[in-house]
Amino acid sequence: MPTAYLYLFSDACPSDWLVDGQDNVWHTIVSLVFQTDPQLAPSIEEGEGHEEILAFDPLYVRFTRQVQSQLPSGQLRKWVTGPGYREHFCRAFTAALAEFRPIVSACSFQEKVLRASKALLLASYNRRIGDVEGRGIGFEEFTDEKGRPQMKHSFLNSCGYREILRPQHKMLVLLLMAWLVADQYAFFFRDIISSGRYGFEQLHLTIVSDTLSGDDDVHLTSEQNLRHLIDPEGDGATLALTRSKVSDLFSGDLLVDNLAGWLTAAMNDPGGIFASYARDAIPSGVWAGWHHLQPSGSKLEGRPAIERLTSTPL
Repeated sequence: MPTAYLYLFSDACPSDWLVDGQDNVWHTIVSLVFQTDPQLAPSIEEGEGHEEILAFDPLYVRFTRQVQSQLPSGQLRKWVTGPGYREHFCRAFTAALAEFRPIVSACSFQEKVLRASKALLLASYNRRIGDVEGRGIGFEEFTDEKGRPQMKHSFLNSCGYREILRPQHKMLVLLLMAWLVADQYAFFFRDIISSGRYGFEQLHLTIVSDTLSGDDDVHLTSEQNLRHLIDPEGDGATLALTRSKVSDLFSGDLLVDNLAGWLTAAMNDPGGIFASYARDAIPSGVWAGWHHLQPSGSKLEGRPAIERLTSTPL
C-alpha cells in the first residue's frame, strides 16, 4: 500500500523545561514538516535515515539552498550565533517564501499558562494519542525526597514493562510536545490519507528532535520518555522519534532552531525587530499554524500568535 513519508523537525526556545519563578517567560515549540518525494520511498523502506533521504529530495534541497544562499558565508548556523546573523536569517527565510511554502507549526506559551493547563493538557493528549495509538494514559503524582513534584506513568507494551517518570517541570513540556506531534499527525492524516486526493493509503511521520536539555549521547532519559509518549507501542509503525547524527550541523535541525528563536523573540517583544520581520512574512500565510496557549477552564486552546504581534502599539 502506498505510504506517505513525512519528516517533522522539532525544537524549543529558550529552553526545553519550565523554571520556578519564571511564570511570565515565553517559550516556543516549533515544528517544520517536509513530505518526501514518493520516488524515495524504497530507500526509506530499506532503512536509510532522514539525513541521507533528504539530501536527495529535490524540494528540500532547493529550499535549504535558497535560504542558505542569502546568509553570511552561505551557511545555516544556530540562532545563538548573534544578532547580525539572526536578522540575516529572518530576511533569508522570508525571501524564500516567494517561491516555497514551508509547513511551519508552532506553539508559544508562558510558563504560568502551561502549569495551570496541566489537567487540560493531559486530557487533550489522551484524545489525540488515542486517535493515533489507541490508548490513553494517567499519571501518578508524588513528591520526591527533595520536595520536587514528580509525574509517573507505568505501562506494558510488546517490549515489556515501561515507565515514564520525570519532574513535573519537564513532564508538562514533554506532554505538550507529544500532543503537538499527535495533532500534526491527525492533520496530515486527514489532508493526505482521508481526503483520498493523493493516492496514499498510509502515513508515516518521523519526528527529528534536537537533543533535549540534560540528555547526551549516553544518557537519553528525556528522549526515551518523549519516545514512550509519542509511540507507546514502541514499534515505530505510525510515529517514530529519531535524532540527527550531529544536530548542530544538519540543515533541518538548524532551520527549526532558528525558527524557534525567532518566534520566541517576537513574542517577548512584539514591538521589536524580530516581531517586525515576522509581520513581514504574514502575507505568505506561513504563520497560519502558529498559536499561543490561552488560559482556559474547559479545554486546551490557543489563539493565532500573530494577533499579539499586530495588536501591540509600535
